[in-house]
Amino acid sequence: MKIEHILAGIDFERHTGHILAYASLFAKNYQASVHLLHVIDYVVTPPAYLDQYIEEEKKAAEKKFETMKQELSASGIKVNAGVTVGRLQVSFDAAVKKTGADMLILGFESHALRRSSSEKLIKGLQMPMLVVRGEKSEAAYPGKVQIRKILCPADFSEMSKKALHISRELAHVFSSGIDVMHVLPESVMKKMKTLENKDRAMKDVYEQEKSRFAEFLAGSSLETMGIMDQGEPHKRIVALAREKDIDLIVMGARGLGFIKGMLIGSVTDAVLKSSPCPVLVAD
Repeated sequence: MKIEHILAGIDFERHTGHILAYASLFAKNYQASVHLLHVIDYVVTPPAYLDQYIEEEKKAAEKKFETMKQELSASGIKVNAGVTVGRLQVSFDAAVKKTGADMLILGFESHALRRSSSEKLIKGLQMPMLVVRGEKSEAAYPGKVQIRKILCPADFSEMSKKALHISRELAHVFSSGIDVMHVLPESVMKKMKTLENKDRAMKDVYEQEKSRFAEFLAGSSLETMGIMDQGEPHKRIVALAREKDIDLIVMGARGLGFIKGMLIGSVTDAVLKSSPCPVLVAD
């Protein structure tokens, strides 16, 4: 995975320090530059009488950015920052093109009745994204964050093969360990229970999946037995991440069985909403 220019979405809320921590970590290890972006989000062009207040908000954001730039620059990181007024996704699209960003780092908030800004970006932008969330990120600050354990869920799709390739590269860069996990969906096993020889059918399906998993791992030349499980995929992934104290989950934006063209799969979406650690969404 080539990382030369990192775009970090900054809203100056509680995740800001954690986002800077991961931006700093990746920038140092990949010798990448960092561009900080704050968007004053307006769905429609604001009326003229708001210009004064918008300008004051811009100046306040730029002042905060100066402190952040000084801190990152002191660590040897090439950094710049910008404040934009406009629609969120359009602003980020423009920033990606302008900066040549090949990775986006942002925080995550989920709301019950509407999509949050972070969810809109995750679903709308097609590029590798590091989504900073969970208890693991709460203690992360520049110079005080590590990636020691990586979890890569696999469903044998081309996207999960790409995620595994990225996991291997990250493990090399950060000297991390990797756990590869395959979850046999509970829905598949439930179908077997309606058959006359259900026990035999369930065993056969499980053994077939186990064999496919072994072939998948062998094809990646990864020296690990892998972790086989069954149940609701996102719940099992999150449970294992907690159990093994995982620092980073790497998974594809889309997997098997999702609607063609859908920007993010349901399993990835569910993991993002409940993961105890940051999630790198490969695209």
